[in-house]
Amino acid sequence: MAELFRTAEGEKLAYRTYIQTVRQKNNVTLTTLQIMANGLQLSFAALLAGGKKVPEWAHRLDDNAIRERLAHVINFERQRRTVHRYEMAELIGVAEATFTKLERASGNISVDTIAAIAKALKLDPATFLFSEKIPPGGAYTQPPAECS
Repeated sequence: MAELFRTAEGEKLAYRTYIQTVRQKNNVTLTTLQIMANGLQLSFAALLAGGKKVPEWAHRLDDNAIRERLAHVINFERQRRTVHRYEMAELIGVAEATFTKLERASGNISVDTIAAIAKALKLDPATFLFSEKIPPGGAYTQPPAECS
């Protein structure tokens, strides 16, 4: 089964990562989820949403688009709440360095971190990144142009 999970460049998901993921012994990252979605020929959104319904455009998002949408949600919420970066990091339960990565849409974010952010912001963790009821401003205002 692990042989299914290959990237376009011919790399594959490490067998150990696959086994730990199946046994729920590791914190799955967006990169790992993208490899699994590709291997299973499913959309990234379908795996991330865990069976919940998402809009059609969301099925065309990849892990980079998810990072960008997450960054916008975090930045929007921080500004809406008028809190400092360190306060927002504390609220969502991550270190300041991790918050900086989240805010810049960089790094290999874990699914558990996304769920914790959703919980802290009182949003549905399975679908908040795919919401069509999105706050005004920034790239988060509408689904990405290539996904409309």
